[in-house]
This record gives sequence, structure tokens and C-alpha cells, in this order.
Amino acid sequence: MQRLLLPSLDSGLIVFSSSARILHMNGSARALMALFGTSHEFWPQMAPESMPSILTEFCGDVLVQLRHRVEAEDWAQFEMRRICHMVTPALLLTGFGVPNATNREIRVILTLTPLSSMPRTAQNSRHPQLSADTLAPISHALS
Repeated sequence: MQRLLLPSLDSGLIVFSSSARILHMNGSARALMALFGTSHEFWPQMAPESMPSILTEFCGDVLVQLRHRVEAEDWAQFEMRRICHMVTPALLLTGFGVPNATNREIRVILTLTPLSSMPRTAQNSRHPQLSADTLAPISHALS
């Protein structure tokens, strides 16, 4: 039964370093990561190449965008979105780039939200054509 894998329908949160290593993963993210396979309990210690490719590729895409912004001294926050259809329910991946102007240490915050946990009308209105990557300034993306 699918609900047993998802004790809470809250979004999961994973924080990655600039080298795409997991720095933090909350309990909801751990539950959602179980959808990808049985080795999920080891994922906080795993190397990026051991994670599902959609997560490492998405994290890499957010890091590239963030590095471009840091080089341009653009400190505005942004988000990117992608839908993962590799698991059921499908997951909305949202990546936030977090620059730091003082020491150049950058982080990526990735949220995983099961699409079945969002009401159907909210899914359609918030993400009407979200089959490809979406990049938006944070002030517009959360409206």
C-alpha cells in the first residue's frame, strides 16, 4: 500500500553543498526517497553519483544557474522546477539556489513534493505546463 511509504504528505527537504553532497535531509525527504529503492537509509552518506540521476542532474542544473548568477554578482534568489515521473506518486522537484556574497559558499535547497498531495485544481493552476524546467525569480515563483 503506497500510503505506508509516505507517513506524511509534507514536502521533503534536502540541502546540497556546492559539490552536490547531501548536507541535510529531513524525515519527509527520507520517506519520499524510499520510493526510489531500498538503499534510501544510506543516502545522506552517499556520493552524488550514487543518487538517482534525476536528482543529481537537477541539482547540477541549479548549481550551474547559481554559479552564473554569482559570477554576475546577481544575488537575487531564484527557483527551478522539474517533475519526476520515475516514482509514484510523481514528485515536483523545486530547487532554490542560495548564494553567499561574503565567502562564495553556495548551497542548493531541493524540495520534493508528491503531486498527489496537492489538490488537483491547485496542481493545474500552479503548474499548468510544467513538463520542462521552469526558472523563475522567487518573488514571482511563489505567487
